[in-house]
Amino acid sequence: MSQSLIVLPDDTAKPILDLIGAAAKSIRIKMFALSEPQILSALIQAHQRAVKIRVMLNPARRRGEIQNKGSCSVLRAAGIDVLESNPAFAVTHEKSMVIDDTIALIGSLNWEPENFEKTRDYAIITTDANEVGEVIDCFEADWSRQPFPRASSQR
Repeated sequence: MSQSLIVLPDDTAKPILDLIGAAAKSIRIKMFALSEPQILSALIQAHQRAVKIRVMLNPARRRGEIQNKGSCSVLRAAGIDVLESNPAFAVTHEKSMVIDDTIALIGSLNWEPENFEKTRDYAIITTDANEVGEVIDCFEADWSRQPFPRASSQR
């Protein structure tokens, strides 16, 4: 099992941009808030390389404030599949990404400019097959609006 830690703002968006840039076949993202221009651009470039990208974004904050509308428009205009997070939950606060079914990033940070410049956040990158598989399974359940039959801690 291989894991590494991203510490923000020290590490900047570079490790995330590198992961997106290295994707060869697929990217799955589930994110509370996404507006970082560099990441949006990297996703569009990956899509242009024929990487299959699916993005789930939380549509509104608990108080009803709409979010991610601009990012959804930009990504959809580029031909990227974007879906609002699973309506079974008032908020999807998850921040995750899976690259090529083999690398998962799970973090505390929203992908907004201030999170890469002014806040202390962490993200873990893992290649552990069980951890990556569980993130994929949860993504697929939420994407298809199905229950997530969570595996035990030992898959």
